[in-house]
Parts: sequence; structure tokens; C-alpha cells
Amino acid sequence: MHPILILTFIIIAFLSVITTFRAIYLILTKEFKGDKTTWILISMIGIIGPIIWITKGKKLLSK
Repeated sequence: MHPILILTFIIIAFLSVITTFRAIYLILTKEFKGDKTTWILISMIGIIGPIIWITKGKKLLSK
């Protein structure tokens, strides 16, 4: 597979993780209408996918 394509996927995955941490930080620090724990759990789902892809999926693409 092309290295540029793999690097693009890795960058997107890391940006997703960073965005998720930023969302959790904003939920905890700002005035927020709604259940904070529900939104934090929803945001945590954004971490699981990219981390699994970085650890498992990258190996499958490079084969």
C-alpha cells in the first residue's frame, strides 16, 4: 500500500484521539446542559476505534 495513504490514516486516527480528549475536557470544565457522564462515554467511543486501528489495522494494511 502507498505510504502516504497509511500516514494519512494514522494522522486522522491521532486527530480523532486528540479531539476526543479535548471534548472530554470541555465537557468537564464548561457549563454543560445534559448528563455529563453520558457525553463522556460517547466521546470515549471516539478513542477506542482509532487506537484499535493504530494497533491492529495498520498491520493488516502493510501486509
